[in-house]
Amino acid sequence: MGMPVRQLPFDVSDFVGRAEALAEIAGLLDGSAPNRAPVAVITGGPGVGKSCLVTHAARLASGAFPDGQLYLNLAATSDEPRDPGLMLAEALRALSIAGSAIPNGLFERAALYRSLLVDRRMLVVLDDAGHADQVLPLLPGADGCAVLITSRTLLTQLPGARHIDLDVLSPAEARELFTGIVGRRRVEREPAEADAILDCCGNLPLAIRIASGKLTGRPAWSLRVLRERIEDESRRLAELSIGDLSVRASVELSLRLLPVDAVRALSLLGLLGAYTLPGWVVGPLLDRSDAEEVLDTLVDASLVRLTATDAIGQPRYRLHDLIRTCAVEIAAPLPVTEKRDAIIRVLSAWLELVGRGTDRLPAAGLLAAAPGSAPRRPLPDAVVDRLMADPFGWFDAESDNLLGAVKLAVDWGLDELAWELAAGTATYYDHRCLYQDWQHGHQLALEAAEAAGNVHGTSVLLRGLGQLHIYRDEYDQATRALESSVGLCRDGGDKRGEALSMAMLSTVSRVQGRDDEALERVEQALAIAVGVGDRHIEAQLSCSMAVMTLMQGKLDEAELWFNGALRQARALDDGHRVAVVLRRFSRLHDRRGDPDEALRCLWQALATFEELADERCAAYTLLEVGRVYAGQHDRDRANPALERAAGLFQRHGDRQDEATCWQLIGDLDAAAGVHHMAHRHRGRALRLWEMIGDMNQTKAPARPSSP
Repeated sequence: MGMPVRQLPFDVSDFVGRAEALAEIAGLLDGSAPNRAPVAVITGGPGVGKSCLVTHAARLASGAFPDGQLYLNLAATSDEPRDPGLMLAEALRALSIAGSAIPNGLFERAALYRSLLVDRRMLVVLDDAGHADQVLPLLPGADGCAVLITSRTLLTQLPGARHIDLDVLSPAEARELFTGIVGRRRVEREPAEADAILDCCGNLPLAIRIASGKLTGRPAWSLRVLRERIEDESRRLAELSIGDLSVRASVELSLRLLPVDAVRALSLLGLLGAYTLPGWVVGPLLDRSDAEEVLDTLVDASLVRLTATDAIGQPRYRLHDLIRTCAVEIAAPLPVTEKRDAIIRVLSAWLELVGRGTDRLPAAGLLAAAPGSAPRRPLPDAVVDRLMADPFGWFDAESDNLLGAVKLAVDWGLDELAWELAAGTATYYDHRCLYQDWQHGHQLALEAAEAAGNVHGTSVLLRGLGQLHIYRDEYDQATRALESSVGLCRDGGDKRGEALSMAMLSTVSRVQGRDDEALERVEQALAIAVGVGDRHIEAQLSCSMAVMTLMQGKLDEAELWFNGALRQARALDDGHRVAVVLRRFSRLHDRRGDPDEALRCLWQALATFEELADERCAAYTLLEVGRVYAGQHDRDRANPALERAAGLFQRHGDRQDEATCWQLIGDLDAAAGVHHMAHRHRGRALRLWEMIGDMNQTKAPARPSSP
C-alpha cells in the first residue's frame, strides 16, 4: 500500500472552544455508521473558522485513520475554483498513481479513486467546497473512510451528509482567543478596551485574529488605540486588515458566488440596521412580491444567518455586524434615490402591518389617529393572515424592529412615515404598558415632524405623549403637550384630533380635582365628536359624561349617560368599550345601595379584560371590586382583589392607583383592629404618594383607565 498519506495542514496552536462542534464531528468519525463513509459538512460565514475547526478535528481523529489523511483545497471562493477532475488526479498521485496510470475521464478517475480506498481507513478533508458537483466525485465509497468538508454554502445534495453550522465564538471563547494572542498582561491592563474591541469584531475569529495581529505587531500601542481606530463603523473594515488577511476580502470572496439579485438584496439589507429581521422584508427591498429564493440563496451562502423561529412561528434572520458593514459599503455606489425608494417600500410594508395589527387589538379608543399621507404597501393576504393570527404576538415579536423602523424613517428624512409608524404602535404600547418604547418612538418621530413643519404629525405625537404623561402621573407635562396638540389641531382644522386632545385634558382636570373644568372639557370634546360623526369617540365621551355627572351626585342623569354609552358601544360591537362602561356603571349601582348589581357588572367586565389580556383595565376593575367589598366591610373578599390590583399597578409603574389600593387595605385593617398591618399598608401608600408629589393627599382619586 505504500506510506500513509499525511496531508493535513498545520494545526492552529491557539485553537479555542468549539467543544460542541468537535464532539459532534468526533461522534461522526467513530466508525459506528455501518456500510457507508460518514460525511460532515461544516458550513458558516466568511471568517468564522471553518478550516481551523476541521483541521483541528481531523488531527484529533487521525489515530482512527491509520492509512492517512488526504487534504484537498477546492478553492471555491477563489478566482479559479478547482475542477473535480484535477482534484481527483491530485488525489490519485497522493495514492501513488502517476503518469499514464491516471485515467483521462472524470468518471474513470473517480472509479479508480474509490477502488483504491476500499481497503483503507482514510480521512478525506475537502476544504472550501462550492457546490455538490465539485464534491461528489471525491467521496469515497468505503465504510472505513470518512469525509470532512468546509463550505460557505449548504451542500444539501450530498446524500447522508451531516451539516454542522458554525457560528461566531462565544464571548468567553472570543476573549480566550484574543488573550492568547495579545497576552494576558496586556488584556488585564485594559479589560474594558478588550471587551470593546471584541464587540467591534463581533466575536468573529478572523476579525479577532486580525485585531490581535495588529496589536502583536505594535507592542507600543495600547488597546485603546486599536479600539478608537475600529469603533468607527465606516473605517472598521479598512482597519481589520493585516497582510493577506482581510474581513472585507473574505466577504467579497463569498459575493463572487452569488447571483446579481442576491448581492443587491444583501446590500439593501445592510441599510436596515442591526436588527433580527423577518424574511418578508426582502420582497419590498427588491420590489418583488416573492423573494424567498433570494433569501434562501443568502442563507445557503452563510451571509445571512437564520437565527431562530419566533413565538408566532416566523423565521428570523440576521447579518453579522461585519457582513452588514460590508453590505453597506456595497450599497454605497447605488444611487441615493434607489436606496431611498427601497427604504420607503420596506417602511410602507411595516406601516401597513402595524395598521392591520392595531385593527385587531381591542379598544384603540383615544389613541387611534386618522391616517396621514404616508404610503402603505400591502403584503400578500396569506402572509398577513399568518402574521396577524395573533396580533399581540406579532407586535411582541417585532417590538425592536418597530422602533428601528421609526428611527430608519427619521434617518432618511421621512417624517410622515416616522410619525405614522410611531403613532400606530401606541395602542399596542398602551395594552402592554411599554412606556419606555412608547416615549422613545414618539420622541424620535416628534423631533422629525417638528423639524419638517409637519403640523398634523406633531399634534398626533403630542397627544400620544400627553396620554403617556397621564399614565406616569406627570400632569404638568401632560397639560403642556395636550394644550399644544389642541392648538395645532385648531390651526390645521383637525376637528377629530381636537376632540381627542380635549378629552385627554378633561382627564387631567378630573384627576387633579377640577371637576367643573373637567366637565366643561368633556362637553366641548363631545360636541366636536358629534359634529364630525365619530361614534367611537362619542361612546367614550358619553361614558366620561356619565362619570362626571355621577361625581356631581346627579344619579339619574348619570344613568342616562351610562345607558347611552352602553348602547353605543354594543352597536359598535366594541366588547372592550362595553366592559369599560360596565366597570364605571358599577359605581352608580354601588352608590344606590345595590352592591350585587355593581359586582355583576364588575365580574362581567373583568372576564372581558382577562380574555383580551388587558392587565391594566383588569387592575382598575379589581380596584372597583375591592371598593365594593370594602363598602360592605368585607375585608376577606376586598383584600385579595386589592392586593392583586396593587401588584398589577406596581408592575406597570402606576404608583397612584397602587397607593389607592394599599390605602384601602390599610383602612380595612384598621377597622378590623389589625393595627400593625394598617400602619404598614398605609405607610406604603404614603410613600408612593410622596414619590409622585402628593404628600398632602390622604386618599387619591382613581386615575382613569386607558381609552
